[in-house]
Amino acid sequence: MQNGVAMELLFELTRELLHKITETLHFFRKQNYYKAFESAKKVINVMQVYLGNLPGEDAQEFLPMLGMALDAMEEQDGTKLADIYEEGILPMLYQMQQNLFETSENLLLDQWGKNRRILKERFPQIYRQVLECRENVPDKYQLSWARTGDLVLEIATEQSTVRINSMCNPWQEAMLFTESNLEAEEYLVLGFGMGYHIEFLVDQPTFGKVVVLEHDLNQLAIALSYRDLSHILKRWKLEIIYCPDRKDYLNYLAEVKENAKVCVWYPSVRAIEDVSLREALENYKIESSSAENMNGILRENFNFNLEKQDEEVSALKDVFKGKQVILAAAGPSLDDNLEYLKQRDASNTILVCVGKIAKKLIDAGVVPDYIVMTDGHRKTGYRICGIEDCGVPLIYLSTAAYNVVHLYKGKRYIAFQKGYPDAEQYAKEHGFDIYQTGGSVATFALDLLINFQCSRVICVGLDMGYPGERTHAQGVGNDLADKRNLRQVEGIQTEYIYTSRTLDIYRQWIEKRILGIKGIEFVNISKGARIHGMKEEKLGKALGLDL
Repeated sequence: MQNGVAMELLFELTRELLHKITETLHFFRKQNYYKAFESAKKVINVMQVYLGNLPGEDAQEFLPMLGMALDAMEEQDGTKLADIYEEGILPMLYQMQQNLFETSENLLLDQWGKNRRILKERFPQIYRQVLECRENVPDKYQLSWARTGDLVLEIATEQSTVRINSMCNPWQEAMLFTESNLEAEEYLVLGFGMGYHIEFLVDQPTFGKVVVLEHDLNQLAIALSYRDLSHILKRWKLEIIYCPDRKDYLNYLAEVKENAKVCVWYPSVRAIEDVSLREALENYKIESSSAENMNGILRENFNFNLEKQDEEVSALKDVFKGKQVILAAAGPSLDDNLEYLKQRDASNTILVCVGKIAKKLIDAGVVPDYIVMTDGHRKTGYRICGIEDCGVPLIYLSTAAYNVVHLYKGKRYIAFQKGYPDAEQYAKEHGFDIYQTGGSVATFALDLLINFQCSRVICVGLDMGYPGERTHAQGVGNDLADKRNLRQVEGIQTEYIYTSRTLDIYRQWIEKRILGIKGIEFVNISKGARIHGMKEEKLGKALGLDL
């Protein structure tokens, strides 16, 4: 019998080998042979180390299989190699882990020491919260082992016992979860669980940030106590946020960026005891799952929206022609101008706002004349919650989320956009104008106002960057957490200002769109990025209120 230290090492090596083979089989079964054979080389390397730590008689049992695997690799026979792994080597590794489970009492190691220093440095608030609950985790949280040697967490709830990850192969489960979500540059993940899926997401090279929202500090405490997660805690792209109640979650969900994707680790959601929170997130999961293929969703939105037979937006052209218009966007500098917006002369100034800030303005006593929405994601329904019957007309893009359009009780106007074939064809058949979207609701609204031949467009909150290191106005955004993936562009109040790649693209689009436009004065009321072609002024002065 080996000593305890040797058995712990063998346990870890067996688990690592199971992980590597799991990944290799995944690539082979998908017939991604380049990745599969590259992964297979790593399996051989780990196998050689592994055999060096096995007792002689155990090592001898593996050698025939290793020889067969090497022959299959030399022949470049992926199907044969995958079968050798799956039918020959994997069962032997599973049996080895089972033997180690039965003969060792020291396999569950305390990993808090490895995690705590990094956690304290990078996530000090989470560190303090986990530290407080770590020694008092309720008995309803129980750890066990998967046959791979990975930890499994089960939570006893009032309804049932929820297993947070697979008892068979948590590594494979996490890998499949990650692969199904490789579509965006940034991820918002609901549920930390035991962290296996977070490891895979953080390791992906195709995007810059993984933000994890977790409601249950006990789950975090267990994962950080018994799994070595120091390697992902160090990664700048990872952010962990504690969301104690429904409002915290919904605030983040309402502000998901267009280039980001929300991923739901459903077992963590199922384990939430707060019924209202659990149901809200379950509903969100259903909605988001049905929107995986955005092209299909846009088509569905388009078809449903046409059924509403709303008036086409060009009917408003005479209302706007020759008028002064305020376009209110969601940038941080919006907060500085709310009082002036209240004082505007509604008889000669039309106020148009983007949907993201409609509720904020109305709650502040600033009732816009029109609300504009373009987002096709169903989750944007949160933005009109409570203002569905506010009486303000809604201007919406033909592919905007149909649930938002359906729920909105006021007058609605539909707009057809350039670049979406169905919309272009429909507009052509019916003699309607088409509008450029520019990628965002603010850029679409600006194009609309240019086509409507307004005399003056005063842009408020169109910061195109992060003045004061905030992403949006208060209540619809957050503090800027990380600057390392940002650009610096010319600022209005400072020489340079941080902005994202996406916002900078929008800024450049606006500069090109307004270039050469005659008869319309463009005014930027902002503390953000400079938009060439726009006059910079205080709102009070622009409205004639500061005399």
